[in-house]
Parts: sequence; C-alpha cells; structure tokens
Amino acid sequence: MTHEWTDFARRVLLPGRPRLPEARTVVIGMTDVGEAWEALIARGLVPGPEREARGAFRELAAPVDEPRWQPFREESTGGHEPALPESIDAAVVLACDPRGIAQAGSLALTFAAQSAAWEAPSETRVAATRVAWKVVAAERWFQHYLDRYRMTKILQELMRVLDARSTDFLSVREVRAVLDVTGKAYALRVADDVAACVLWREAAARDLQRPDGTPYRELPDPTATMIELWSTGYALDHIRGDTAVLVAPAL
Repeated sequence: MTHEWTDFARRVLLPGRPRLPEARTVVIGMTDVGEAWEALIARGLVPGPEREARGAFRELAAPVDEPRWQPFREESTGGHEPALPESIDAAVVLACDPRGIAQAGSLALTFAAQSAAWEAPSETRVAATRVAWKVVAAERWFQHYLDRYRMTKILQELMRVLDARSTDFLSVREVRAVLDVTGKAYALRVADDVAACVLWREAAARDLQRPDGTPYRELPDPTATMIELWSTGYALDHIRGDTAVLVAPAL
C-alpha cells in the first residue's frame, strides 16, 4: 500500500505529454489560435475524429479566479463553430498527450455515471455525455466545496458507515505529505479522494451496505475511477448538467 500511494501522489497533475516536442514544432511561427488548432488536429494530435475534436475541447471563458458559472466561450456569431483554446500554449497542452487526454475524458464520464446517486439534490439528473477542458496553472487551481459535492458526500457517507476519520489511514498521510511538501493547494482534495478509495475498499471487504441497503461490493466504485483519473495527470474540476469539465495543467 505504501508504494502504491506514494507513486500515485507523484503523478498528480503531472501528465506525461509524450508528444509535446511534436506539438510545439507544429505551431512554430503561428500567431493565430485557430490556425494552430487546425494544424494540431490535422497532425492527429487531438483525440478522436476531427469533427469530435473540434467540439470537445472547449474552454471556460472565465479565468480560474472568476465565477465558475460563466458560460463556455463561443467564438463564432453563428454558433456553429466551437470555441477555440484561449491561446496557442493552451492548444499545445490539449494536443501533446492524445492518449492521456482521451483516457481522462472517458474516466470523467465514467465517474459521472457511477457517482450520480451522490449528486446534489438541487442538480437536474442529466447524464454527462460531454467533456470540456480548461488549461490552468496547477499551483493556482483549487476546487471549491460545491465543485466536489459528489466526492465529498461519498467520503462523508463512508466515514459514517465505517465510523472512521479520513486521517486514520497511513496511505492518506503519505499522499498528503508528498503533496504538501511542495505547497500544492489541491493536496487536501487529493488526500480526501485517496481516503474515500481506501474506505470504499474496506466497506466492500466487510460486506457493508449503503444507507439504502445496497452492498458497496455490488456497486461500481466511483472512488477507484477518480483515483485512476488523477493518475492520468489531469483532474476533474466539476460536473454541470451534461458536461464534465476537466483541468489540464498549463506548461
């Protein structure tokens, strides 16, 4: 367990980006974001068919320190063309790791489906089918409580079921130590997700049940999916309606 979580902590918000040199080469000399994005798509660096690629990688208009409920940016007057990345650097970030970006998006939608039972009562129950991205400097990114409602509720429920605290587990302390040493603002969030994952495993192993009587071992595990998502080097910012919004660390 020690080795597993220490290695995991060192991958958080540190994607591999195996095709970064290639992506940078593609956009050399370009000053127009649209031209750069089209060139990256044409090179095959953006996951999925071109039609999907042009629609999936929309960014929030608001910087990270502005209200989260601002709408997605729309560049065209007709509304038929999707928003572009906000800069050429952001386009490169979203194009330098096709496999990782695709995997993170798939995991985000899987988590959304698995965790639907824990969504806020005020949220309309709409299946998340779209992925949107924003590029944020990792050291500036922090999730507010409401953006993490589902994972917070899962952790709280598991702590009640097991009569445990999130800090009771060595693995959680290890993850927090690795991340806190470098002053990462998101360290507590990651450690809480590790705690939820460890507690879910324990609840399933003991054949414990949710408050509604459903055994944990019979449910798909959203906490394991969240840990797998963190392991890609990307992160889930929030889920709103049919869209899961992910974070890619800026270069």
